[in-house]
Amino acid sequence: MAEKYIEIFKINWKYNLLPHIIITALLCILAPFIMGVKNLDDTLTAKVLELYISLFGIILLTPLFIPDQDRSIRELLESKRVSMVVHHCVRLLAAFGVLIIAITSFLVFLKLQGCRFPFNDYLYGTIATSIFLGGMGVLVYSISDNLPVSYMIPIIYYISCYGGRGRFLGKFYLFTMGYSDISIKNYIMIAGMLMIAIGVVFRNIKLCKII
Repeated sequence: MAEKYIEIFKINWKYNLLPHIIITALLCILAPFIMGVKNLDDTLTAKVLELYISLFGIILLTPLFIPDQDRSIRELLESKRVSMVVHHCVRLLAAFGVLIIAITSFLVFLKLQGCRFPFNDYLYGTIATSIFLGGMGVLVYSISDNLPVSYMIPIIYYISCYGGRGRFLGKFYLFTMGYSDISIKNYIMIAGMLMIAIGVVFRNIKLCKII
């Protein structure tokens, strides 16, 4: 059984994950040139993480269903007699792993740059925001089957938070980490995980009708 999971991971790596890892790595490298990352206090660090690093969720999670777009790849996956739900779960675990490693590494980098912030709280808050944005992309992708639209919707939500200051979004306002109790991120995390779960279920219902 382990061999099957490894094979699924390899297919996902080849056809989906690797390009998005490269983009994420490049954004991490470019961060010091795009914004200040030295000797930041907790408020300024929160802004860097929520305005910049949280976008990693869109990059890594939204493309979950890209391999399904190619009929030949889809038929290859089905021929392995492994449920597409399993394929999607392995892809998700791989994307989650890369996301957590990328965010953790960046927070360590900030610490080395003299930034002052509660590491564990900001790690959780950034992961939660990333999963919320990425989960929104996954849900839209599962419904629309259109990758550009799936990127666009969470970005529009992100912009609405940035411009509207969260007046109408309540607990689902994205940028609260610098001035609010970190527990408010629980709502963001739960909503993100629910959107991903609904997206995967809906996608597999659609695939059952296609195949």
